[in-house]
Amino acid sequence: PQITNIDYGDEEIYVSVSVSNNGGSAISSYTATCADGTTDYTGTSVTSRVTVSGLTNGVVYTCSATATNANGTSTASAPSAPVTPEYIPGGLPVWLLYEAAK
Repeated sequence: PQITNIDYGDEEIYVSVSVSNNGGSAISSYTATCADGTTDYTGTSVTSRVTVSGLTNGVVYTCSATATNANGTSTASAPSAPVTPEYIPGGLPVWLLYEAAK
């Protein structure tokens, strides 16, 4: 498999995976593993977008992925570029709140 996209959220990393050759059998699950150099964190999905959660914001992780079908589990993909999850605040922009308070 190949990691085609990697994104992050609050204590999570989202790994998108593609498989160019499934050996003639449909993929039944995808697994992504993200490591911080000490601990491995794993997520599994039946779709090609895997969420790895339970991570620590501000810590750098490198991820890899595998795919599983009736033929077995693939070797791991090449490692991703380093990614650092962080909290992304939602809600109204600060400038709008400031303007409303005038």
